[in-house]
Amino acid sequence: ARLTALIFHRVLPQPDPLAPGEMHAVQFEALCSWLARWLHVLPLPEAAERLRAGSLPARAAVITFDDGYADNLHVALPILQRHGLAATFFIATGFLDGGRMWNDSLIETVRACAAPQLDATALGLGNLPLGDPAQRLRAVHALIDQVKYRPMEERVALGEQLAHAARVSLPGDLMMTSEELRRLHAAGMQIG
Repeated sequence: ARLTALIFHRVLPQPDPLAPGEMHAVQFEALCSWLARWLHVLPLPEAAERLRAGSLPARAAVITFDDGYADNLHVALPILQRHGLAATFFIATGFLDGGRMWNDSLIETVRACAAPQLDATALGLGNLPLGDPAQRLRAVHALIDQVKYRPMEERVALGEQLAHAARVSLPGDLMMTSEELRRLHAAGMQIG
């Protein structure tokens, strides 16, 4: 039998116009209901062992989450528990306890910017209109496209500089705290 891996990053409480492709609670609830009925969702360590042993059941699957967003605990975990599903959470430990990924700095700057335009010309990122949700989404995509292939240190620095230029305070609670990570593990989830 084959093993299907479903990989997530976030499960937002509700749809986000700045992240239209991101999973949200209503979608995840429906997906988990379907998964519980139609697939054999296994904990990743068990699935890996059974794959090696050739004893996977038909329609075997695993659920994983990358990065360590706080919504993994607060939104995804209760849904997983309601459906009796296990998941493995791969944590970017450098972002625990108030850290933030560079792309989230860009997104949150666009979200919180009160000006009708985000002037990032001094950073070499252009002047981006923010008049409506569609323009804000285009601004997010434009910023990410310009920054994503730069060295990591430069990406992080540009995110901070952009927030400063926009006079925006960036959130420090997007990623889990160490205590939240312990709660996720205590709930029976695997941590990687």
